Amino acid sequence: MRLTMKGDYGLRAMIELATRVGQGPTPSAEIARRQAIPEHFLDQVLITLRRAGLVKSQRGPQGGHMLAKPPSQISMYDVLVALEGAPASLNCVPQPGSCQLAPGCAMRDIWAQIDTFARDLLSATTLDQLAARHHALGQEAAAMYYI
Repeated sequence: MRLTMKGDYGLRAMIELATRVGQGPTPSAEIARRQAIPEHFLDQVLITLRRAGLVKSQRGPQGGHMLAKPPSQISMYDVLVALEGAPASLNCVPQPGSCQLAPGCAMRDIWAQIDTFARDLLSATTLDQLAARHHALGQEAAAMYYI
C-alpha cells in the first residue's frame, strides 16, 4: 500500500477538522498553517473530500471547512479511498486475471492478507481516535519542550 502526499495531507487536514468539531468552520489558511500543508494543494484535497461527502464548506468572512459527519463516523479508510481510491499492494490481488502466474503464485495470498489487514486497521481507526491521539501527543510534546 502506498500513501501519496495527497492522502497524507488529506488525513492531516481531517484530523485538524476533527480536533475542532463544534467550533464552527476552519479557514483553509489556518488548516494549512497548522498542518504544514501548501494551501493551494490543500484546496484541491478539500474539494475532493467535499465531493466525497466527508467535508462541508461555508463561504464568506466567517467561512471555512468542517466535517460533514461526526469524527466517530469517518475512518482513515474512508478518507484514503476518497482521495486515492481503494488501496491494493499489487494489481494481482484485486484482479487475479491481470497476472498469468496468479493461480500458482506463492506470494499472492500473503499480499492479499496484508491488504486485508491494512484495510481492516484503517477502517477501524476513526478520526475521533486520531484527534484524541493528536491531542495527547501534542500535550506530551509540549511537556517535553518545557522540561
